[in-house]
Amino acid sequence: MFPSSTRSLSRWLFWSAGIVVSYVVLAWLVLGVRSSELMIWPSAAVAAFAFIAQGASMAPAVLLASWLSAHLLLGWGPQASLMIAGGDALGPLLGLWVLRRRAVRWQGFEVTADAVWFIGTMGLLASGVSAAVGAAAAAFFGFGHTPMSPDLGLQWWITDMASIIVLAPVAELLRRESPETLRAAFKWEMVLLPILAVVGTLLVYLMPSGPSALPIGLASLVILPLLWTAMRLPLALSVSLNAIISLIIVTATVFQHGPMYGMLGSDRFLSMQIILMALSSAILLAGLLANERTVALKQVRDINATLEKKVNRRTAALQISQATTQAQLRFQESLLNALPNPVAFSDPQGRFTRVNVAFNLLVGLGGPEIHGRTGSQILGSTLGRIWEEMDNELLSGSLQVTREAPYLHPDHEPTVWILNKALVRDAVSRQIVGVVTSMQDITALKQLQQQLSEDEQRFRFLAEESPVPLVITRTTDAALLFSNKAADGLFRGSYAQYAGQSMRHLWGDSVDRDQLLLRLQREGGVVRGMEAQFQRLDGTEVWLLLSVTRGRYRDDDALIFAFKDITEAKARENELRNLAYTDTLTGIPNRRYFLARAALELRRAQREGIPFAVLALDIDRFKLVNDQLGHQAGDAVIRCFAQTCMQQLRGHDICGRLGGDEFAILLPQTTRQVAFDVAQRLRLAIQEASCLPPVSQSGMTLTTSIGIAEFLPILSIKDADELLDRADQALYRAKQAGRNRVEIWTGEPAAPV
Repeated sequence: MFPSSTRSLSRWLFWSAGIVVSYVVLAWLVLGVRSSELMIWPSAAVAAFAFIAQGASMAPAVLLASWLSAHLLLGWGPQASLMIAGGDALGPLLGLWVLRRRAVRWQGFEVTADAVWFIGTMGLLASGVSAAVGAAAAAFFGFGHTPMSPDLGLQWWITDMASIIVLAPVAELLRRESPETLRAAFKWEMVLLPILAVVGTLLVYLMPSGPSALPIGLASLVILPLLWTAMRLPLALSVSLNAIISLIIVTATVFQHGPMYGMLGSDRFLSMQIILMALSSAILLAGLLANERTVALKQVRDINATLEKKVNRRTAALQISQATTQAQLRFQESLLNALPNPVAFSDPQGRFTRVNVAFNLLVGLGGPEIHGRTGSQILGSTLGRIWEEMDNELLSGSLQVTREAPYLHPDHEPTVWILNKALVRDAVSRQIVGVVTSMQDITALKQLQQQLSEDEQRFRFLAEESPVPLVITRTTDAALLFSNKAADGLFRGSYAQYAGQSMRHLWGDSVDRDQLLLRLQREGGVVRGMEAQFQRLDGTEVWLLLSVTRGRYRDDDALIFAFKDITEAKARENELRNLAYTDTLTGIPNRRYFLARAALELRRAQREGIPFAVLALDIDRFKLVNDQLGHQAGDAVIRCFAQTCMQQLRGHDICGRLGGDEFAILLPQTTRQVAFDVAQRLRLAIQEASCLPPVSQSGMTLTTSIGIAEFLPILSIKDADELLDRADQALYRAKQAGRNRVEIWTGEPAAPV
């Protein structure tokens, strides 16, 4: 019910404030002029207009305005005022609900039915609900400080009804009418009579009331200019003029002037309200009837103008046709003879009436020999029979008939023709006057089709038996259109089983297919040497080398694939890559891989301004281990040392063997203090690890010395080797200090041995 966006909320608040102010101010003005007997209640029209213009969202504004008017101006109690406000909002809301549920949507005073529905819903129904609730409030809570008549419900109903019917259409029509239309209507000859009507009404109703009936007769003359305005001016102006005159009548009667006050007795005000309702309804209906009449007349004029133009064009066309008929006939004869294909006209009985030169050459006969004879008499038994069957099919109701037929001329080679037949009708009576037949020699085309069919069979044989896996899929949805035996074996599924199904799921990564389509578009429809991973139909994975061409296959935009299985080559490639970057003894990264990763981390740290640390470490007195235990035991110690290091590191840390018993560790995004804690934990883990064989436990302990170098964004380091060299210097200091300890590079040179 309430708007959600900021702009809609601002608009709703603007409208709500305007409705509340208008409602209360108009109520205050009416009560200030006369509070004993209310002849018009403009606030009811404000409520009806609010719901018509802005819908049910105006209910809070109408409730507030009605409560303020009833409580502060009319003196009703809080409960009674709340009840009256509910009735004043419920009535127009119920009327709006009925309006919007018409079989034909309410257009807002576009046709007479709209006015009738408005009078019935907003006039009768809305004011009736408001009056009924107000009378109930008076019965339960008593009147306010404003005197009320005993027939409160009827008086309330008539007063609200008169206000809504007289004033609400004015506000709604002025809201809808464009300013340009209103300005165009303000011409002196168009507004003179309405001005005279207003002036005449003022003169009549400013006369003191008396027993004479003359003022009543003069007052009735006001209807004439009102009807004139309703028939000639925009409806918004005519209902506005009616509202002005109605307000003049009400005001004069309130101040005891004019014929209404002097002649109507005790029910003068009630009778006056009924007269004003009738007058306003008549003006509204008359204006809408005039609008409908104007629209209808315009449509009739438009139709007449269109018909007149059509008649003029038809007359001119007939004149041109009569002047050029002979020339057209001569041209048609020339055109018919110039056509390279045989053309013949025959009557409904199948007798030839006209043929062109090409037809004469085809059958080897002249015009006089052909005219009056049938197809079987001229074209032989085979083509003649087909010719007459097509004529019968046309005459049975077909619009056009096309068929292939052979023709064997005694003096020529056999030929094949396409025959197209259509009915010829009289231009006026539309009666069938004959059949036109055009013939086209398709002998060469049939021979070409035969050749293509044979070529296609040979192609399919070669494609089926080719050792190269071939697959054709539709470009749009990757549906399988063709696969040969080699492809069925490669993907471990038969074409007969998966024909027409999408093969998109066979791509290991759907992004690869999207990239392929982009490359095909960029590289002219051909892509060679693309590697991609696929999933076979049985779920196993395979690496393939693709050669792809984009083209047509049986009227479909298709991708033609040629595959080569490179799974073993990819496995060997991965194995070689692992050998190139993995230490064979320990299985951890070797020196080459470690330095490459350290260089990457250095560039990243320089770019993003973050620290990282490098640890250099080796096994204390490893030569003694080799000398006492042998090289095989030494290799086992190195493997155990590497495994212990890996167990103590984070997932993104890198541990590499640089050679012999020398190792290095890369700690990304790590400060010197954190690196020191990691190194100490690592040193203790090495000391506690059971890397030495049991026979060597007589006093021998495996320990490590560790040097740390930290990279900070403020430092100037040209490459990773320089940082690793600093860690080596710190490692050398740890060796000098007694081994089995951790040292951090500080820039000070190590003491000589």
